[in-house]
Amino acid sequence: MPQQFVQNPMNQFESERLPVGWPWRFFMVSFVIFLVSILGYVGLAFGYEPFLNTKVASLDQNITQGAAEVSSTQQQQFIQVYSQIVNLKSLVGDHVFSSNVLFLLQSVTYPQIYYTHADLKTAERTLTLDGVAPTFDILSQQLAVFSQTSAVTGYTLDQSQLNNNQVQFRVTLKLAPSVFSLSS
Repeated sequence: MPQQFVQNPMNQFESERLPVGWPWRFFMVSFVIFLVSILGYVGLAFGYEPFLNTKVASLDQNITQGAAEVSSTQQQQFIQVYSQIVNLKSLVGDHVFSSNVLFLLQSVTYPQIYYTHADLKTAERTLTLDGVAPTFDILSQQLAVFSQTSAVTGYTLDQSQLNNNQVQFRVTLKLAPSVFSLSS
């Protein structure tokens, strides 16, 4: 026997109810954001842009007045002096300052070590030093200082020998390019 419904099937399904205020609030927030952007654009386009254009015109007028106050001969002299300064700067910038090597050696050499001969080759950025150290221990400490110095990119101990209770050595240092520049 077929099943009988006690209640109406239409009453079993409820219709979905959306809150009425939510779409209205979304529309209002969007409208306020749109209105603020339009007002910002109008303010910038009709208020701030003319203000900036007036400032630019004023500065252009000041520049033309300043140019009129300086004669053309003074302008030519200024250009000549300026070009000489630029040329000197480029010459000094490319100049090799080999005296910086002496300051480097002074700052990184142990007091017990002294050098008997130095050969600097700026093109290869190498410095060959012949020197004397009291012991091999002091020599190894000096080599450690060379390896920790940023101005020395590498070194080679070419020769070391004990002679009359002193260590004679020859070391070749590979120097960083910054050693030969004016700023070091």
